[in-house]
Amino acid sequence: MRVQDALDQLDAIHEHLAKAEVYRGFRVAAVAFIGGVGLLAAAVQPLVVPAEPTAFVLYWLAVAGLGGLVGFAAAVRDYLAREDEFARRRSRQVFAQFGPCLLAGGVVTAAALRSPAELVPYLPGLWAAVFGLGEVAARPYLPRGVGRVGLGYVAAGGLLLARAPADPDPPGWAVGGVFGAGHLLTAWVLWCDRGRDGDG
Repeated sequence: MRVQDALDQLDAIHEHLAKAEVYRGFRVAAVAFIGGVGLLAAAVQPLVVPAEPTAFVLYWLAVAGLGGLVGFAAAVRDYLAREDEFARRRSRQVFAQFGPCLLAGGVVTAAALRSPAELVPYLPGLWAAVFGLGEVAARPYLPRGVGRVGLGYVAAGGLLLARAPADPDPPGWAVGGVFGAGHLLTAWVLWCDRGRDGDG
């Protein structure tokens, strides 16, 4: 049993060290690019998306898919090719903290598509609140300001939910504006923090 106790203590030490180090897998340029895409998508939505709930959801799912691909590509590449086992453990912890919010967002979206006319107006607020909770959950492994940005998402989500019944056709800015501004703020936080350990 002493060997098992020692292994358990080593795991606890590794977990403590992982929390003490900031995760650097998200790139400033990629996060800022996603923010720009969100703002552009909000501006373009009235020109390309019919005023129909299902089309609104499919459009923003496509934009989110592009953002997810850009945002996670560098992190996945680093995980597979560059990181040692300690860094991989930290990456897994970050994704384990953030992953449930993505799953919850997917479940909420699928449920809304079953009754789009009634539920889609609530999606922008739910998406923002759930994503913000994911950022807050991953905060122990990310630069300090990311938690504040996450709380901003949650607050924006609450405001959007409060006005959802009065706005049956949500504007693109309810999604692209919130996520665009949120990602640009997150990129700024990452940029301000990047010089602390020489990582860019």
